[in-house]
Amino acid sequence: MMSNCQVIYWLVLASACLINANSVADRSDADDEGVDEIIGGTTVARGQHQYMAYLRSFYASWPPGSYGGCGGTVITNRYILTAAHCVQDHKTGEIANKVEVRLKVYTIRPMDSGAKLITVTGSDIKPHPLFYRNGVPNSIYDIALIKLTADLPTSDYYLIGNLYMPGVDQTYVTAVGWGYTSSTGPGSSTLKQVSFRIGTNDECKNFWGVRYNHEFQLCGVVPGKSVCSGDSGGPIVRYSSAYQTYSQVGISSFVPTSNGQAACEMGYAVFTRPSAHLGWINANSCGEGGFCPPLLYA
Repeated sequence: MMSNCQVIYWLVLASACLINANSVADRSDADDEGVDEIIGGTTVARGQHQYMAYLRSFYASWPPGSYGGCGGTVITNRYILTAAHCVQDHKTGEIANKVEVRLKVYTIRPMDSGAKLITVTGSDIKPHPLFYRNGVPNSIYDIALIKLTADLPTSDYYLIGNLYMPGVDQTYVTAVGWGYTSSTGPGSSTLKQVSFRIGTNDECKNFWGVRYNHEFQLCGVVPGKSVCSGDSGGPIVRYSSAYQTYSQVGISSFVPTSNGQAACEMGYAVFTRPSAHLGWINANSCGEGGFCPPLLYA
């Protein structure tokens, strides 16, 4: 059972996520392969994980120029999949009034010159309606869709990733994102990845207790190999050697804390299972300007 110090730490919408858009760190050796990134991982080669989207969410009540940075995945020609807490403030329930979606991104500081910017507003920002109710966030519904303003051109269909069905257990997966490289930062300028094992129900329950629901969530169980702040909404993926492709099995949701601070190095990050929400995903994407998400069963 988790101790009192091991409580949910939402990966982005904590106070540390308020980033001044006019104050960014200089990029140094971000293109170097093999440097320590994410938590215990490596920088990816340019051209890998092209389904990744980089998101900046803006809120009417936040200070001007501040945003929450998240990851997401392209799942159809019209929709991005991410975490609900990336587009809805888990403290107030406020839904973002604008999300900047950037595709074809490798570096974010400075922003990749080849990035494609799509700005989404209003009802096209769709957190799961059960994520925030009666003033309380419910982590098993930490999932959201973002509807792009127009269909992706067919020339960009290579960006579309697969969802994995059914949910995957007790196997190694790879997390991808631009988040913190330690619990106290800094964030990575360049896309990074790390692999770790998914835990059993007993392993995850023993750590998280009632905060964990294996039907709707997964957790990683390798200390020193994890996601951290800024990786929220991004995927964990499984590689199929038979199909030579990645498919998404989880969405980065939250990590443990120690003494009120993120403790990403502990491992045991929790991920939302897209497979548990396939009905909601299809009901809010198929036939609404996009085709249904491609699934992989291998």
